[in-house]
Amino acid sequence: MLIPSALVLSHEEQRDRVRRTCPEALPAAVVAGDPTFDRILAGRRWRDDYRRALDADDGRRLVLLTSTWGPSSLLGRRPELIRRVLRELPRDEYRVVLVAHPNAWYGHGMWQMRAWLASCERSGLAVLPPRAGWQAALAAADHVIGDHGSVTFYGAALGTHTMLGTFPHDEVDPGSPVGAFGRSARVLDDAAPLEHQLLDDAAAHGPDRFASQTSQLTSLPGRSGTALRALFYGFMNLDEPEVPARVTPPEPPEPLALDWPRGARVGPLLVEAEGDTSEVRVRRFPAEMHRAAGGGPARSHLLVDSSEPDEVWRDSADILVRREPTPGARAWAEGTLATGAGLRIAAAVGPDGAVVAALVPGSPRTAAQDRPLTVRVRLQDATADIPAEAGLAALWRADADGRDLWRPMAVKLHLGERTATVRIDPAA
Repeated sequence: MLIPSALVLSHEEQRDRVRRTCPEALPAAVVAGDPTFDRILAGRRWRDDYRRALDADDGRRLVLLTSTWGPSSLLGRRPELIRRVLRELPRDEYRVVLVAHPNAWYGHGMWQMRAWLASCERSGLAVLPPRAGWQAALAAADHVIGDHGSVTFYGAALGTHTMLGTFPHDEVDPGSPVGAFGRSARVLDDAAPLEHQLLDDAAAHGPDRFASQTSQLTSLPGRSGTALRALFYGFMNLDEPEVPARVTPPEPPEPLALDWPRGARVGPLLVEAEGDTSEVRVRRFPAEMHRAAGGGPARSHLLVDSSEPDEVWRDSADILVRREPTPGARAWAEGTLATGAGLRIAAAVGPDGAVVAALVPGSPRTAAQDRPLTVRVRLQDATADIPAEAGLAALWRADADGRDLWRPMAVKLHLGERTATVRIDPAA
């Protein structure tokens, strides 16, 4: 039989539960706060740095998916939700990050977890390693979607917009703060569009929405280290150091890498480009998630990176793009178009940042124009970082609408909340 010297609790509410359920343990109970939550609180001032480390410093909303372990966890009950989030949230508007409990990793093994998640990683999912990065990701997140695990509850306690993918009410003490939170938070519905649910719930959210439950997370916010150090030094009959106990912020997150040839630098994208001759709104979605589910956005075209190792994607591409700055970009684009069966546009980013694109216009105005054309596509007056190749959607829309591509044109591009003017000029 183990008799602890101290039973460390985070909140006075837990002392009351000990009194009701195991009164003989009450003399050992010590309320000392939550040192992990204190570190997350300390990390909030480093939010921008964490977002940069997660490649979410470009205006995208950061969605943190989190799962505890076991059959009733998000991964256990609704593993398909990860694919759905990636499938329905536009890649240029959302950055999706996954945190899974270490027991999920160790129970199934690193290789198996990576194998299960590989297609999601190719579709833009950032996967954090077990035990590292999740505290920083919480400080960086705009939205949290989770289950009954502590990471979800920490997100709610931070005031971050938090929803549930699943919640096992029958496995959680209904009288606990987490149990009460599970009854209050909205659960994502399979029958409704996911982005609409996310934004609708976020619009109704306020930082104190779950305060009646999350206020019971810790009785000593920011002071757990001080309380624990006093307890430990007291057990050792030693004087505490004269310097105050330090609370350090979390280390920057480092997502696991999916290196080539397991995936391209950017996975294939289904691109919607809707608008008219002067303005186009673009949304891009991971093609692999739609291939698995069937279908895809209406009137979309397939954009594939030149580093794509899967020949099926390369052979299916409407547009093949070389994203890294390429000396001889025109020669690459024209040569690739000439040899790519079924390819509509071949494009490469030049050393100056402009995209050089070769295509056969769909609606030539004269017999002399019924031949390949090379144009330069440049972004101007961008409100934030926009991928250079995003302007190709304006080129695609202009060609589909029968615009005269042999004449210079300008198109206003909307990519989520970001905007730019796309200049399309015939190459000299």
